[in-house]
Amino acid sequence: MDYEPFDTIAQVAAAFAGFVGVILAIRSRGGALPRLQMAGFLLTSLGAVAFALLPQFFLGILTNEKTAWQLLCGLFGLYHLWVFIYYLVKHKDLRKMALVQKSISISSVPVIGLKLAAGSGFLLDHALSIYHLGLLWLVGVSIFFFSQILLDEGHA
Repeated sequence: MDYEPFDTIAQVAAAFAGFVGVILAIRSRGGALPRLQMAGFLLTSLGAVAFALLPQFFLGILTNEKTAWQLLCGLFGLYHLWVFIYYLVKHKDLRKMALVQKSISISSVPVIGLKLAAGSGFLLDHALSIYHLGLLWLVGVSIFFFSQILLDEGHA
């Protein structure tokens, strides 16, 4: 299997995480950091790195490819669900959430659902595509948090 797309996603997500670290080091002198945005960014970008690297490991040790993708999708779905719940619980007032944040949160539900469905044994013929969609989704959400931190838009 060609792991290059996954490696590329891992590299992009890791680069974002490193760049934000530099920005935060510079900005920390100027005041408070956006903690919830920072947590959201780290959970999505580092999650993307980890889950982009896991297929090579799992497909190397498991003999049945469908079982490997089912397990990967299940783990990824549970992680994404945990991040989703964490973010919603930590957000102080959901009514004050910006429209873009609400849209991203609502749009995350079907992505999480697809990963959990594949993890439960449904849609296994599409598990690789679902997993890839999940990675791209996490990178996209990470870019959203990155832009909020970079532009200093509202401290959550």
